[in-house]
Amino acid sequence: MTMTATDRETLLSKWIKPSSDDEQAQQDRAQRMVTDAVKAHAPLKSASLYVYAKGSYANNTNVRRDSDVDIVVECQACNYFDYMPGQEPATPAGDSYTGEWTPGRFRGEVVTAITNAFGSSGVDSSGRIALVVAAVPGSRPSIDVVPSFDYFLYNDPQRKSSRRGSCVWPKTGNKKIVNWPDQQLANGRAKNQRTGQRYKNYVRALKNAENVLVKSGTIKAKPSYLMECLGWNVADSTLKSGSLDGGFRATLVELWQGLADDGNNNDWTEPNDIKYLFRGGQKWSLSDARELVLATWKYLDY
Repeated sequence: MTMTATDRETLLSKWIKPSSDDEQAQQDRAQRMVTDAVKAHAPLKSASLYVYAKGSYANNTNVRRDSDVDIVVECQACNYFDYMPGQEPATPAGDSYTGEWTPGRFRGEVVTAITNAFGSSGVDSSGRIALVVAAVPGSRPSIDVVPSFDYFLYNDPQRKSSRRGSCVWPKTGNKKIVNWPDQQLANGRAKNQRTGQRYKNYVRALKNAENVLVKSGTIKAKPSYLMECLGWNVADSTLKSGSLDGGFRATLVELWQGLADDGNNNDWTEPNDIKYLFRGGQKWSLSDARELVLATWKYLDY
């Protein structure tokens, strides 16, 4: 059956909706529960904890009935840092941290704190990065708890200028993963305001499309953050153009053209505007993005 413009407008009007008030209340409760759990754990009191939400919940790009929460438990008693390429000092500046908060020790105490609060049967700590707290229907969604550390990227050898982020040390391997939640939050809010809320609306539409396409077996699941990244790289003028349906169609066209295998997308970034979207080490590929855009186009019968 052919999908008409009216059909698409109706569907997109549902897809762009954020979490319901009840889901939002459950997400807020999940964040409070994690915060209370780690701050009540005595061994963590010297870790100078900063607990905050990140991801789609914090950035208001989550969709209804898909409302898991990512909570960062960040140790600020020490920090990690790097220098921009070519800016490393000739001699190391300062001594290495020798205190108690090694990645292994910190993660272990966070696991203990969360397990004490939620019970061993409700916590899965086997993952490389996050601890997963099981959902309780009607009370709270699933929670990913991410033990992290304060992080700085210095722009000069003298450390006069820097960008502040957060870093995670996985259980296996010896390479940290750096994230930029503050920059992502600020940039996303600004773009959303510039586009009359179309940016986050269309990110939710892409996420809902992916949910439908995965459920039908049309495509394999993609990381949720990829959809937010794709929307970030669409021009504001395109996002704002036309009707709800017309603007989404124009968004898919621009994405498809931009995702061509010609290297023009090599400088696309994540919403933090720091990390490159399609350069090494990501959880997705250019072909993943192309598959999603094409399948969404076909599903909506453009």
